[in-house]
Amino acid sequence: MTIELVLKRWLPVSVYSKLRGRYRVAKAEVGLVRALLADWYIYRCHSGVLGQTTRGVLESKVLKAYHRIEKGLALRQPRVGFGADAVASLLSDVSDYLDRFGCDATTAAAVNSLVEYQAFNEENGHVDDCFARRLAVLRGRHSGVPDCAVGGTEVVRREDILGHARQDLKHFFNSRYSIRNFSEAEVAPELIAEAVRLAQKSPSVCNRQAARVYSVRDKNRQSALLRLQNGNRGFGEQASVILVVTARIDCFHTVGERYQSWIDGGLFAMSLIYALHSLGLGSCCLNWSVERQQDRRLKEAAGLGMGEEVIMLVAVGHLPEEFRVAQSPRRSLNEVLFEI
Repeated sequence: MTIELVLKRWLPVSVYSKLRGRYRVAKAEVGLVRALLADWYIYRCHSGVLGQTTRGVLESKVLKAYHRIEKGLALRQPRVGFGADAVASLLSDVSDYLDRFGCDATTAAAVNSLVEYQAFNEENGHVDDCFARRLAVLRGRHSGVPDCAVGGTEVVRREDILGHARQDLKHFFNSRYSIRNFSEAEVAPELIAEAVRLAQKSPSVCNRQAARVYSVRDKNRQSALLRLQNGNRGFGEQASVILVVTARIDCFHTVGERYQSWIDGGLFAMSLIYALHSLGLGSCCLNWSVERQQDRRLKEAAGLGMGEEVIMLVAVGHLPEEFRVAQSPRRSLNEVLFEI
């Protein structure tokens, strides 16, 4: 006989109920502390908060630094010689990255940003010979690498942006539903690739682009993942593809960024959902708010490392000719929009 049954048999109902309530609160408190400690440990080990110098951490430092230059150059009236500290740090980080990992698209974009920065300053009478020499060395180390026309800024016109943006978005947004009834048609890999490509335009903090997508087509692996997610019963097995959306932890480096993976990953996930909708595919977000033990089980089943946060799973498939969806009425606007 368990302790709970003994107490229930011998204690007055009011006393037993009070003790049971306190026990549940204490158990929740302990569980919360354990979860927070697990979160702390994962972030401590896989982010750059303690000065780690893994490839991912160093890459994201380069991304963050050259994006600061891009933002400065995109201002209406940039200050000549702006961001000297950030520029010096970027020069060092790019050099370090090249020493350890060689040149790639990230270092090419950084160098292109620095070239535009140099041109802007020199056009405005600010010449820095030391900077010019260091940049020349970095450019030389990219010799033989195809020109990478990214990094820095570009000029755009309002009429071009508005011409693309003025679409019937009201009906586009209102016609997207969480789909729990898919046809038997297979979703082509090219459609998933295009949806991910569209979602890559999602904003991310300092352009660090932490999001990743894992596409799962094998039915056995799909079943293993879906069994771990509480919310796909009755339709998950109909999906052609299961997507696992994650965010890399090594893209973040400060205590203040400890939850940024969820923000950037969430922005990317919503863009992905709308991209799938734009391509005529149905999808359903499968929530992944779980404790660390369950999170570990899914990562093991999917073959993921602990250095990524799972944002959500997404069931994807083609739409049948006719089907039912939840109406899911939204809150009134005055419950959501406030002037302060």
